Amino acid sequence: SEPTSGRYLPSNPRSGQEGVEYYQSEAEGLLECHKCKYLCTGRGVVQIVEVILNGMVLMCIVASYFVLAGFSASFTTGGGFGNNYYSPFEGTELEQVRQLDQQYTVLRAPLIYGGVAVSLGLGVLTMGVLLQGAKSLTKLLPTWLLLEVAFSLLAAVSYCVGIGIYLHVALRINSTDTCTARARLYARKGLTWMNCQLAGTDGAAATFACLLVIMYGASVVLALRSYREQKHYRDSQAQDRNYDDAPEYLWSGTL
Repeated sequence: SEPTSGRYLPSNPRSGQEGVEYYQSEAEGLLECHKCKYLCTGRGVVQIVEVILNGMVLMCIVASYFVLAGFSASFTTGGGFGNNYYSPFEGTELEQVRQLDQQYTVLRAPLIYGGVAVSLGLGVLTMGVLLQGAKSLTKLLPTWLLLEVAFSLLAAVSYCVGIGIYLHVALRINSTDTCTARARLYARKGLTWMNCQLAGTDGAAATFACLLVIMYGASVVLALRSYREQKHYRDSQAQDRNYDDAPEYLWSGTL
C-alpha cells in the first residue's frame, strides 16, 4: 500500500471529517506565530492603520508646539535661537518677542494637551483591541465583536468632535491681538512664516484625524460583518450537532 502524507484514512465519514480538521489545525499551527495570521485579516489591517494614523496625529500636534512656540522654547530650554544660535531680535524687541511667544504658547496649551491625550489614548486602546481581537472568529466571544463595534463608533465620533473643536480653537487663537502683535514683530525681520494663518502642522493633524474617522467607520462595518459570520457559523454548528444527535429510527424509515 502507498504511504500516506501525514493524514490517516478514516473508516467512516464522521471520523473522516475529524481527520481533515486535525490535519488542517496541525498545519495552521505552523502559521499562527504571534497571531500574525489573524492580523492580516480585514479587521486587523484596518486597526493597524488606525494605530499608525493615531501616531501621525500625535506627531503633528507635538510638531505644532515646536514650530509655533517661536523663541520662547529657546528661552525655556536654555538653548536654541536665544543663546546658541543667531537671533534677529535684540534688546527690548527680543524681550517683547519672548513675552508674546510665551503668551501664545499658553493660549495653545489646551490644544496641545487635549490633542496629545486623545490621540495617545485612542492609539493605545486601538492597539489593545488589535492584540486582543487577533484570534480566529471561532475563538472570539460574540460580545467582544460588539465591544469592537462600540469602541470604533465612539472613536469615530470623538475624532469628528475633536476635529471641529481643534480647528475652531486654533482659528480663534490666531485671531487674538497676541497673535497679531507677534506676527507683526516677526514680519519686521522677514520671518513672514510666523503668521496668524492656520499652521500646516495643524492642517496635517486634522487631515490624519479625518482619515481616522473613515478607518474607524470601516472597523464598525468589518466588526459587524465578522459578528454575522460568527453567528452563522455557530448556528450551522448547532444544526450539525442536532443532526448527529438525532435518534437512528428517524433515519431508518420505520418506527
